[in-house]
Amino acid sequence: INMHDKKCYSVTDLIFDHSAASMPVSGLGMSHAEYFEKRKNIKLKYPNFKPLIAVLGRANQVVYFPAELVAGNELEPRLRQRLPMIASYKPETRNAAIEKIRSYLIPGGQKTKGAGGLLPALGIQLADGRLSAKAQVMPIPMIMAAGVQVPSSRGENWSSMLSAARFNINPKESNTLQVIVVCNERIRDAMNVYSKIRDIVNGYNASYRFSQQPVQFVKAGDREKHWGAVEKCFSDKSLVPENLFVLDFNKPKGSTDPAYPVIKQLLTKNGFLSQFVNFNTCDHDNPRDQRRSNLVLQGVARQILHKTGIRLWWVHIPQSLPTPTVFIGVDVFHAPRVYDPVQKKRVGKASCAAIIVQVYRNSGQQKSSQRIELFSKTFKRDPGKEYELGGALQQTVATAMKELGVSPSSCIVWRDGIGESSFSNEAREEIDGIRAGLNQVDGGQDRDVPLAYITTQKRIATKFLSKGVAGHPDGKFAAPPGTLVQGIQGLEHETFYLNGRAPPYSTAKPVRYVVVEKDERLAHVPIEKLTWDMSHDYPNWSGQIKVPSVTQMAHKLAELGGSFTDCGENMNSSKLKNTVHFL
Repeated sequence: INMHDKKCYSVTDLIFDHSAASMPVSGLGMSHAEYFEKRKNIKLKYPNFKPLIAVLGRANQVVYFPAELVAGNELEPRLRQRLPMIASYKPETRNAAIEKIRSYLIPGGQKTKGAGGLLPALGIQLADGRLSAKAQVMPIPMIMAAGVQVPSSRGENWSSMLSAARFNINPKESNTLQVIVVCNERIRDAMNVYSKIRDIVNGYNASYRFSQQPVQFVKAGDREKHWGAVEKCFSDKSLVPENLFVLDFNKPKGSTDPAYPVIKQLLTKNGFLSQFVNFNTCDHDNPRDQRRSNLVLQGVARQILHKTGIRLWWVHIPQSLPTPTVFIGVDVFHAPRVYDPVQKKRVGKASCAAIIVQVYRNSGQQKSSQRIELFSKTFKRDPGKEYELGGALQQTVATAMKELGVSPSSCIVWRDGIGESSFSNEAREEIDGIRAGLNQVDGGQDRDVPLAYITTQKRIATKFLSKGVAGHPDGKFAAPPGTLVQGIQGLEHETFYLNGRAPPYSTAKPVRYVVVEKDERLAHVPIEKLTWDMSHDYPNWSGQIKVPSVTQMAHKLAELGGSFTDCGENMNSSKLKNTVHFL
């Protein structure tokens, strides 16, 4: 960020050979120090300081800034966590601002010569009042956490209940994972942190446990010394993924770890599960903040169990849905453009499509030892390419049916990132591909699985505010979690809006769902309730989220694959089935 003009730039290089006083400005016959003093009226305090910061300016031209005039745009992690509370407007504040703007837009509110107002001058008349629609608040679905039902009062976050959950699996019957710990050389007490994670994981008495001691400690440095140490360790061909788990204790010098995607690509290619613990986010070997460390490590332990495929909780779905059922989530991640030093401009990076196929065997309570049944697949795409996934969907769904050993009675698809203009052609191609994959059976006897295809649209300009709450002015409150609005319909397809997670300190956007196709045999299935129920099933958050769990999992997988150099093409889907390795 240039502190002079408050604009953001992308850093392309650090010039250690020159200072502002020695680097000339091309074509002006003066140094950068002289330029800033004469043209910008800024006298540098440190004109001889090195390095100069090279950034990308207009028309992809490289320009140079003195270091004293720039600041990074990275915020301290705790401050970033509080940004939604700092930056959000409360519902009543937002409502008052909307009313103030409206007062300028009604006829006569702002004088425009001969027209009677700002909008009438453009030929636009503002309707009196806002669009009203009836809404209902969906109840929290029945959620079971290791045999204990989550009360409705804990429906927004039941993490505190999970600490007491026990699966009561005999330790002799559970699978003991052999753990390799990769540890940054600047971390002092890694064994103590491992012991804490091990005790929390083993305390669940689940079907997977951690070994008493790591089978191997791998000391690593930063960047190349980090992924180099991991590559050297896994060059041992005797290591097999079926009974191995990798814990990576990292302490990057920046806010993010550049080694993360490199190591994840190496491990997922060979089918190994892993968990990264960032000691910059929370310094776990610092005794001054043990309470926060313990809370973070409890979340780490839950995430480890989820990655192995254990369901710490499960959600009851409508009994009218024929089971076994297949839930499919689809999303495409478009990576930001990156600077190419050869072409000296920003270029598009390949996109990554992710497909999640999850099986629910029945709508009622699952067994306490029930594992998640899931198959995931990623595909490398041309930069910015969102559609033409019919072939990929057919291949993935057909493979998933074989790998998971299921003959489904129904299928529900939630597709993210598709607009109304694509319903007729692109959505139809995807629906046909999914049907072909579902109904393909070896031996020539095809199935006929009923299907519903729903699109999720998050980037919409719609917000819901309260009306008619006794004793309070309209607009004081936002719509609570679970608010369902069906009164705002599209022209061709059934449409509904659903508020997922809705913090009380802001006016959260709902998600618009469009039912592009729904077979007659699923007419009695309440898609709205099913969508709401499945937004409680995401394994990385013990509360509701904005979209169904399979859609969010597809987003996370696509984002992970998009960070790899091969865009996830070489993930070992077969070895990673029935795991949630991408959390």
